[in-house]
Amino acid sequence: MILSGGSGTRLWPVSTPDLPKQFAPLVSGLTLFEQTLNRLASMTEASPPLVIAGASHLNLIRNAAVRVGVQPELIIVEPDGRNTAPAAMAAALASSPDDVLVILPSDHLIADEEAFRTRVRQAAEIAARGNILTFGVLPSRAETGYGYIERGEPVDSAYRVSRFKEKPSPDEAVILANDGRHLWNSGIFVVPAGLLIEEAARLAPEILTGVRSSLTEPDGDLLRLGEDFAGVEKISLDHAVMEKTRAALVIPIDVGWDDVGSFQALWAVSDKDEHDNAISGDVLASDVSGSLILAGSRRVAVVGLEDVVVVETPEAVLVLPRSRSQDVKGLIDDEGTR
Repeated sequence: MILSGGSGTRLWPVSTPDLPKQFAPLVSGLTLFEQTLNRLASMTEASPPLVIAGASHLNLIRNAAVRVGVQPELIIVEPDGRNTAPAAMAAALASSPDDVLVILPSDHLIADEEAFRTRVRQAAEIAARGNILTFGVLPSRAETGYGYIERGEPVDSAYRVSRFKEKPSPDEAVILANDGRHLWNSGIFVVPAGLLIEEAARLAPEILTGVRSSLTEPDGDLLRLGEDFAGVEKISLDHAVMEKTRAALVIPIDVGWDDVGSFQALWAVSDKDEHDNAISGDVLASDVSGSLILAGSRRVAVVGLEDVVVVETPEAVLVLPRSRSQDVKGLIDDEGTR
């Protein structure tokens, strides 16, 4: 199951509501959505993907599927994005109870795909025994843009989830990244559809009722959720189910994962020149180092700066210190309320 929502604010102006980051040309080769379509395609035991997204992105999904040759089994169309809990419940209700769902955000980068598939197989076996698995990424830096998972005692090649921790302060992030107990929260889940429905009925019954009432009959490979879905609480699967269930287990992974959720992250995963600059487009750079410079429609010249982000598109220009990449979302969210 591929979650393909997104408001397009964290990587604005490259990413926008009409073209969120999973469909934008961020890294060389395939888009993040196309990579996600391919991620489990070679697993013979996996069915074709189920995608859940908004109607405005339907053409982007279909075009991506044609480009990579991976056709979704079903596309669930949301009338309004309600975060990951309602989306996951819709997918579970549209599936057989015995199906094991591998719930993948569509905008993640995973460098070692084969190692990831090995972990998915491991997680699916454990999940089929009545557990909800999530993947925790071994931290490589003190990251304030991610939530964290504290692992407890070992269980069945995994660990009990002791707690979920929201995005920390810079000082706390240093502690969490180095104490050996905490993992980055990847937002990837592996769970039998029937178990997810059972836990949702127990822990988030109003949400499940609203999602169930929005279900319609599929029309070919499309299932358009009814307007009742727009009235469901907007909440993540972490908050609605995972933080409350006793069935949560976490498997640590080290597969080159990144959610490319900021320009700092995009710089980190991009190819760089001898001055540690990641440059794309028609760019003139002199005495510049450690910077991300993206020119989308015209020549961009940067002189005498270090550790900056410069992004140019036909619609807008963004300039900021690379260390303040997390501030972009707040800037655009605030602008949207004016």
